[in-house]
Amino acid sequence: MPDRRLSLDPQAVDILLSVIETSHAVVTSAALDGFYAAKAPAIKASGLLELKDHRRAAVSLADHDDEPVNLSWSPEHRGYGYFSPSAGWVPVSDSKMASFGISFEKLFEHLLDRLDLSTRVSPTVLLPDLLWEIGEVRLPGRSKRVPLWIGRRLADPKVWNRFVETVRARPAPGLRIVLSLTSADRLPALIHQGHSIIAVRDIVDHASGLVVDPDLLAARIASGTTSTDALIAMAADGASVTVRGKRYAFSGSKQRAVIRQLYEAWEAGKPECLTAEVLEAAGYSDSVNTLAKAFSRNSDWREFIAEGKGRCWMFH
Repeated sequence: MPDRRLSLDPQAVDILLSVIETSHAVVTSAALDGFYAAKAPAIKASGLLELKDHRRAAVSLADHDDEPVNLSWSPEHRGYGYFSPSAGWVPVSDSKMASFGISFEKLFEHLLDRLDLSTRVSPTVLLPDLLWEIGEVRLPGRSKRVPLWIGRRLADPKVWNRFVETVRARPAPGLRIVLSLTSADRLPALIHQGHSIIAVRDIVDHASGLVVDPDLLAARIASGTTSTDALIAMAADGASVTVRGKRYAFSGSKQRAVIRQLYEAWEAGKPECLTAEVLEAAGYSDSVNTLAKAFSRNSDWREFIAEGKGRCWMFH
């Protein structure tokens, strides 16, 4: 179990999350002790870092640059180091060449400690070192469990494209929460429907040491939409659509599936859809061949959805 006495302040959390966002989630001892000396002891004590190896690379100690530099052996100085344009030869001790990697197993164990998960088995790897399927979580105020993923480096266009491909291969069954180790201000503006992507740093309880606060997470889910200033905005779980400030709610899973499809088409700039394809994808039987039948107990959908000549579309 995570050390419940552990305390990481917001600055230490930001440092850890910055390391997690690097290509290999690795930080050298030189960088940790040189740039983050005040926070390094607490970060090392967290148990979230594990010694990787001694690499012949380090972070520049003389040029105030956090980019790695290659080290070379100097017979004259009888040790490893590198040449700095500003400081000349800079020796680097063996201890400074040590590198630490994030232990994702320990990170997830600590991060998810207070969440009501359906299982505590090891996460399923969806994209190696980038995306994990955790299981289902029950949040305060919600009766049904919700699928939960964790992802990192989502600001990288290549990683984001792989994430989207994975989402399309494994569609969300209503709502799926994705805890992003990437900060919110770096996430792409386009969010795939059915997914509520929430930055970890926005919902952690720092007093407990990088632990997700269930109440904060539930509050973000309850209030979140894909866009707050769009003419049409949709809740991540597809349960409601807001059109020019008016909210429309849909309780049936099939109706929500129809709404999600039409919203995605509208957002993509190609709003017209074949009604038969939309209804089939939503799981309706052949006897339900129009939106009027699909929404027979709800009439206000006509205020922002039209259908005719075998097609349907969302408008504002």
